[in-house]
Amino acid sequence: MMPIPCPCVRGAVLWPPLTHGQDVRGLLCRYAGTMQQFRYRLATVDDVAVITDIYNEAVMAGGSTADTVPVTYEARRRWIESHVDPYAVFVFETIAGDGEAEEVGFGAISVFYDRPGYDGVCDLAYYVTARWQRRGVGRFALRTLLNECRARAMRKACAIIFSDNTASNALVESFGFEPFGEMPEAAYDSRGVLHDMSYWCLDLTPLDAKGAVEGIARR
Repeated sequence: MMPIPCPCVRGAVLWPPLTHGQDVRGLLCRYAGTMQQFRYRLATVDDVAVITDIYNEAVMAGGSTADTVPVTYEARRRWIESHVDPYAVFVFETIAGDGEAEEVGFGAISVFYDRPGYDGVCDLAYYVTARWQRRGVGRFALRTLLNECRARAMRKACAIIFSDNTASNALVESFGFEPFGEMPEAAYDSRGVLHDMSYWCLDLTPLDAKGAVEGIARR
């Protein structure tokens, strides 16, 4: 059996290769000469603290969210609870050599616009803790969110990103998202920097869409 390119990390491979019906919730990646396993799970209220801490880390760093001050645990708890099926929040984990799991990020499939005519159109977002950035978690997160979108019968996935966040904009573009607008001087971050905002969209209806992972069964 030959290894195949990893759908999560550029330059990585999967071993063993994916087979039809394999659970996407755990993928083993060989990257930069090491084995790294990422997995994900549905978030619960037990994850309020880790989700809040990762998000507030991003808030204070600036450049990725329009929240200008840290959010409270209670606010994040209400946010998690507001994601009622088919919308959801997920926690991304990595597995250490001793088998211990470490939370490295979270992501969400959220309501794009609260009108019934927009049912099936969702907003995607993910955040990765600082020390795990640029290690493949973001690519795994976006791939996971897109697979879950299709499993949940979403029609379109949207991403709203600061225009100068070059890494995130490049990542969604690599998954086939297309820009559909830009708002100049749209939002401030915690550092007081005023950012333009880029709007991206991906049509999820084609079975051969670029964001799909071949061989992973629809739930």
